[in-house]
Amino acid sequence: MRAVLRDAYGGPEVLRVGKVPTPRPGPGEVLVRVRASSLNTADLDHLQGLPRIARIEGLRRPRTPHVGVDVAGDVEEVGPGVRELTPGDRVWADVFAHGHAALADYVCVPAGALARIPDGVSFADAATIPHSGLLALQGLRAAAPLRAGTRVLINGAGGCVGPLAIQLAKVRGAHVTGVDTGDKADIMRAAGADAVIDYVAEDITRSGKRYDVVLDIADSRGMLAMRRCLERGGRYSLIARRLGSFARYVLLGPLVGRLTGTRMGTILWKPNDRAHLDELGALLAAGEMRPLVDSTWALDDAVAAFEHLASGRARGKVVIVP
Repeated sequence: MRAVLRDAYGGPEVLRVGKVPTPRPGPGEVLVRVRASSLNTADLDHLQGLPRIARIEGLRRPRTPHVGVDVAGDVEEVGPGVRELTPGDRVWADVFAHGHAALADYVCVPAGALARIPDGVSFADAATIPHSGLLALQGLRAAAPLRAGTRVLINGAGGCVGPLAIQLAKVRGAHVTGVDTGDKADIMRAAGADAVIDYVAEDITRSGKRYDVVLDIADSRGMLAMRRCLERGGRYSLIARRLGSFARYVLLGPLVGRLTGTRMGTILWKPNDRAHLDELGALLAAGEMRPLVDSTWALDDAVAAFEHLASGRARGKVVIVP
């Protein structure tokens, strides 16, 4: 079978599409025929071995040559002991914790990691959701329940996670402001943002505007600066991309929150949470959430698709269809 492979840390230039043996499912495993996958910022970080602590099992070179976390497909074969799934079932998952091997013709996944794709949801649409959607949902949940009229600021709203976070906040009746570069204003508005801010033109931390909830996906500003965006009693939730940021918010966030009358913290991300994936699937099936797709690529063109995502030109999710 074909698979996207790498032998070293780096950018898209370390990738290639090669031939590898088709895996066979062992006990408790399922062989999935991949119908669609999508790319995430996390895939770019994985290529580079970021954060550095992620290299603990492969300091000089990657432990595994495989890449890709979002998978949507159908069950091809089940291993011994698997009874909840049968060949032909339509399934999806984030395989971040299961080998990063979604960019291939087939992938072996523990049966417990797979959820059924809701009826009426296409493979391509399903593939855009698992990793980014779970980050968006858990990031907003960490900030506390949203209510009608809650003023939400999403920093880094034009990337992979942001448009989904905008939609999730709007479903709950929030008033959403998206922050990113000016050339991503269209994707933020398409996702439903009530207002958009170009961070190049306006410093949100010194604008004087205050919000009930701040979801920070960009992880680009300091704690004290972001605190200025919050109303008293407001909640800040960070999706940390750097180990240093995560540590600072775990250690200092509660203290800064108490001193300023706010709540500041970072999410403890739970990859591939089945209940959360089912919740996202229900929203997709009901039409309350819709994928915003930038472009669709063949598996043989996956390296070019990675280059496109890394360039910053993507406006929405980049989908790979074997």
